Amino acid sequence: MNPPISENARTEIAPQKRGWIFYDGDCKYCRGLARRFQNTFEPRGFHFVAFQTPWVARETNLPAGERPSEMRVRTCDGRDFGGADAVVFLAGFVCWGKPLRWFATLPGATVFLHRVYRGIAARRSCYDGACELRRA
Repeated sequence: MNPPISENARTEIAPQKRGWIFYDGDCKYCRGLARRFQNTFEPRGFHFVAFQTPWVARETNLPAGERPSEMRVRTCDGRDFGGADAVVFLAGFVCWGKPLRWFATLPGATVFLHRVYRGIAARRSCYDGACELRRA
């Protein structure tokens, strides 16, 4: 069960908003994606906020110093989506995301999408030369 958004958190954005997209503010790759998609999702009612923001850390019960394993979307009505489920949920708000929503309905597609998301999330600190992967 997800904790409800506190009243202080609700005042962070206008009441007509749909919710929040939580991302790892300590991750260069995640910050880049948030900047890239801000102009797409903020006009549609979703506000990007880093997990490291104090009210977000409290709302998501993220222990101090721990990095989140996936992005999360929290709607104003209390629904919570994480990782690949969050991506599929957000895809429904943009015309170019509709094929992904359709694909997610196919048998086995969600297993595939979760696997792909976990693979990208596990290597997110390695993008843009932030680390070097060992060559086999």
